Amino acid sequence: MRWSVVFLLSLSMSAMGQQAAPASPQATSSPQALSSPQALSSQQALPAPQHQANFEAERDQANQLFLAGKPLEALPLYEDLCKQDQTVAVFAERHGSGLLAKADATADPKVKSELTDAGLAEISRAQSLGDNSPYVVAILNAASKTPVGAATNAPLGMPPLTVGYTHVASARAQAIYDQAEQAFAQHNYATAAPLYVKASQADPQWYMPALNAGDAYFHLKDFKNADVWFGKAVAIDPDRETAYRYWGDELFAAGDRMAAKSKYVAAVIAEPFTGVTWSKLAEWARVTRTPFIIPRVQRPEFTTPNGKLKVDTALETETGDGRSSWLVYERVRVSHGAPAAGQLIMAGASGANGAFTPTGYVHTLSEEMDALTAMLADVQKKLAAGTVTQEKLDPGIRAMLVLQKMQYLEPFVLLNFHDAGLRHGYPAYRANHRAFLVSYMNQVVAPGVVP
Repeated sequence: MRWSVVFLLSLSMSAMGQQAAPASPQATSSPQALSSPQALSSQQALPAPQHQANFEAERDQANQLFLAGKPLEALPLYEDLCKQDQTVAVFAERHGSGLLAKADATADPKVKSELTDAGLAEISRAQSLGDNSPYVVAILNAASKTPVGAATNAPLGMPPLTVGYTHVASARAQAIYDQAEQAFAQHNYATAAPLYVKASQADPQWYMPALNAGDAYFHLKDFKNADVWFGKAVAIDPDRETAYRYWGDELFAAGDRMAAKSKYVAAVIAEPFTGVTWSKLAEWARVTRTPFIIPRVQRPEFTTPNGKLKVDTALETETGDGRSSWLVYERVRVSHGAPAAGQLIMAGASGANGAFTPTGYVHTLSEEMDALTAMLADVQKKLAAGTVTQEKLDPGIRAMLVLQKMQYLEPFVLLNFHDAGLRHGYPAYRANHRAFLVSYMNQVVAPGVVP
């Protein structure tokens, strides 16, 4: 259940070639929540591969070592393979994982930091080459939950770090916690659990001891105490996803699948722009054979040269499917100052822990709702007039009409249609609408109950 370097390496070796869930399921025209801002920039031209005579033999040897669980032995081979060919994502991923493993085994803080930075750069490069494996997504997500990572991702609208990430432990609690971690690493959960409890008692506002006390009790199959400590972690920081997700795993193992679902849903609401939360809920739906539904909307792109909407001629004529009403949407967006359909990045300044102060245009929920409401009203008029028919109606527009009738357009926009500006506004919305967001998830996205 932990995202340690060792665990992530094992994930990399076992899941090679699998595709991760996106950072959250998106309406197809909306930019994906990014784990790394490097994905925003256009890729630079890569040097042509320069395969040497030993290339194939070296690749085979590196692959065998890596799959045998020897990333450090494979590291120099992948370093050389990356020099010979910078176009192969798996080389970048495995080179990065080897650097992180080396950092994990290094005591010198300066060297450890340098190796970690180099490893993360390679993992990010792997993603830029199209690698969205569970390992890559998890590593980059974990890296974003640091002050530096949060500040870097702030222009993308990624929410600032909450207390579960930022709290500085007391010296006394840290010393006890370190003992617990040593016991846990040795799978001595019976010793680790009470030590985590003691650390939490020494610093009741620290998220990690409560979280890992629950985890240790879960490993001991002491589900009652696991419930208590996961609950304490959630109480410390209801806006961090980890305790909800761990709690869901524990409840599922205890046989309460619907209670597990409620925690997985809560994890999504806490951190919807983190891939692991959506993938956990999707996994629950798959295992329980229940629906998992993400409304899909094809929103046309638009540009505003010289500050004026460039009209797409394809939208000027109604063909019976309602898509010409997107022109109404675009005009409303432009009247609010939108330069394009999706806001990839915001202008402004990053503060402590990723707090962001915009200095220019920000795509808001209010703006999006004004535009969608006007567009859907135009579709309704055309349906009434018969110029648009139910038979031809665009599936995405049909889905939004249903969501509007259910009064779930707002949570759909924020959870499944988001961009930098909308992500920036999410924490404030969540603070006042958490129950409503949960209702959307249970009524629309994951409406099933266990047979």
